[in-house]
Amino acid sequence: MPLPATPAGAADHYALGVRDPGLSYRLAWQEIEGRKPGIGEVTVAVRAAALNYRDIMQSVGLLPAEATAGGRPATRGLECAGVVTAVGPGVGTAAVGDRVFGLAPAALASHVTSPAQAFQHIPDDMTYTEAAATIPVAFGTVHYSLVTLARLQAGETLLVHGAAGGVGLAALQYATACGAHVIATAGSSLKRDFLRQLGIQHVLDSRSLDFVEQVKPLTRGRGIDIVLNSLAGEAITRSLELLRPGGRFLELGKRDIYENKPLLLRPFRNNIAFFGVDLTKALMHRPDEAIALVEEVGERVRSGAYRPLLHTVYPAARVADAFALLQHSRHIGKVVIAFDPLDEPVTVEAEPARPALDPQGTYLVTGGLSGFGAATAHWLADRGARHLVLIGRRGAAAPEAPALLDALTRRGVQVTVRAMDCADLAGMRALLDGIDAAGHPLRGVVHCAMHLDDAPLSELSEERCAAVLAPKAGGALVLDRLTRDRRLDLFLLVSSEAAHIGNLHQAPYVAGNLFLEALVRQRREAGLPAQAVSWGALGETGYVLRNDLTAQLSAIGLEPLRLRDAFAALDDLLTRDTAVAGVARYNWARARGLLPALDTPRHSLLMPSHGETGGRSHDELLAELAALPREEARAAVQNALTQLLANVMQMDPDTLDPHRRLDEYGLDSLMAAELLMSLRHRFDIDIPPMELLRTGRTIDGLATLLHLRLGAHHDQTAAAEPTATDLPGQRSPTPEPPALPVPRA
Repeated sequence: MPLPATPAGAADHYALGVRDPGLSYRLAWQEIEGRKPGIGEVTVAVRAAALNYRDIMQSVGLLPAEATAGGRPATRGLECAGVVTAVGPGVGTAAVGDRVFGLAPAALASHVTSPAQAFQHIPDDMTYTEAAATIPVAFGTVHYSLVTLARLQAGETLLVHGAAGGVGLAALQYATACGAHVIATAGSSLKRDFLRQLGIQHVLDSRSLDFVEQVKPLTRGRGIDIVLNSLAGEAITRSLELLRPGGRFLELGKRDIYENKPLLLRPFRNNIAFFGVDLTKALMHRPDEAIALVEEVGERVRSGAYRPLLHTVYPAARVADAFALLQHSRHIGKVVIAFDPLDEPVTVEAEPARPALDPQGTYLVTGGLSGFGAATAHWLADRGARHLVLIGRRGAAAPEAPALLDALTRRGVQVTVRAMDCADLAGMRALLDGIDAAGHPLRGVVHCAMHLDDAPLSELSEERCAAVLAPKAGGALVLDRLTRDRRLDLFLLVSSEAAHIGNLHQAPYVAGNLFLEALVRQRREAGLPAQAVSWGALGETGYVLRNDLTAQLSAIGLEPLRLRDAFAALDDLLTRDTAVAGVARYNWARARGLLPALDTPRHSLLMPSHGETGGRSHDELLAELAALPREEARAAVQNALTQLLANVMQMDPDTLDPHRRLDEYGLDSLMAAELLMSLRHRFDIDIPPMELLRTGRTIDGLATLLHLRLGAHHDQTAAAEPTATDLPGQRSPTPEPPALPVPRA
């Protein structure tokens, strides 16, 4: 079979990338730089790679930072099979052209480079997709769990939860081969029937705690020797109670561990052992044991003791479909991505490079001594700038200036501070000439200067309007004129979302930001560098923080951005050919009713569809509930909640028992996050994840909670909702839509 073809116009090496993490993740293949194998390493052209739940958790932003190795960014893919294309010095176990399978970080890619000891040869009768890509993680986990840790013996009883998954099926193979008795659970009738067809005599429902009472007669009251667990919540405690004296509990799931859930100690009076199993940690911290594990799994594969698992194969171009299948647990066995040149070509996108600034150049920040301007100075230092000029109306006398200058100096940054007006053409010309003469020529500007004077347009004089426009528009115009003949790698203008959603009491400020965006487009037409970013509410510094507006902004759907998220977005934007972009965090369902400018074609693709609210607005939904008798309103909420949960769980709503605990349905972290998002869109209510998954929560109980919160929200609308007189910058009530506390850049 020929090596996978490189898509037309693409790089030779590419890997799976994810843009806009969240439940509506978008997947694409990104160009990566191939590297030659080092000492003891081999490069493998990947023919097949398997997905694991860890890949899903990372893609939707649910993988905790502690789950990544040594704080390094998490990568997608841990196992693959392919052909060796290059061999590094000191490798005697593999040669170019060998067919191999094994464990490798970032394995969901066209090529991987990893230690040769992490790979084993594939038997001649095995293909890449039907065998090798299903083996490394599943059988590696089982071997580490049941052989190394639990030491499963013939005649012992093993309870395998989630036995229709990859690890579960591998565990059944090993347990049967060594003569153990097996009791299995699975989450659907289809999966349970499949396990019975494999010859498993005792198969129970994993989405119900009924398995606890059913296990006892199956073991004649003696209990279980080993539990291989992937369930969450109370199922862990109840399974622990099933262990006989000397029993071993192997925890494969990570949700309760990452959430630091408590573990009852009473079952441990019987000399039982609890193992939290993480194959990646074992590979990282015990390399000698890991090598032995890989070699032993390889020997068992070649001897026929470990056989291929049932799996579903997707071509690389349909990787998003594979992720969706795994996310909703609709698969049996493993989900495998195949790199077949005969399949439809893969869409490859060049991965943006991280912005890097010239350490020998100078970067100028207007309004750079306080608020977001000061935070921007630190961001410039993070990106390599070592010479900064910060200007502001008060210069070093600005309250934040001393601490800022001290922090930057300690980072090795040379900082020059000037007290001046950025709209002063002569003064700015002299400043820029001085920068060039100092030996570190100007390489970039960031324009953060601004002034606010909130009032209705009818009350604003020409002088007041000019005072607002001067630093924002006038300063930008001066910077434009003075830098057109200079070689810049950064010309960044800080705009505001006020330019797009409007503000009745900030007409000159809105006009100034629109001027910035027009200037950027004009510069780009002239072939000059320029970019404007319209920021939403910035919650950790600047105007919003100083005026304690976080709660009011959130009440109208404008949720403050963390600086970390803001600058991460800026890093991404600077690698794109985008003249003007907006970065904000909205509660769209709430903002839609309070910000009329959002309910326009410009924002239509960002708004939740009417289908998510049954074709009704949030206010219409509340009004409808308020018109119903209390019990009927509660029943309507419960019906809506049942439908949302059924959509998430891919189940028939009629099969959901309102009095059954949610965790008994197998609601995992991914599904819980999707349900919470749906609840937010439909009811405009935020339910903390722990509240959703806490012990005892049922559909009926959650419906009662939602109904109470909706009732309180509706009853107190007049007192709780922001009005024209509650919002900053408002002078008097007005029958028009309320002027909003728009985030200031």
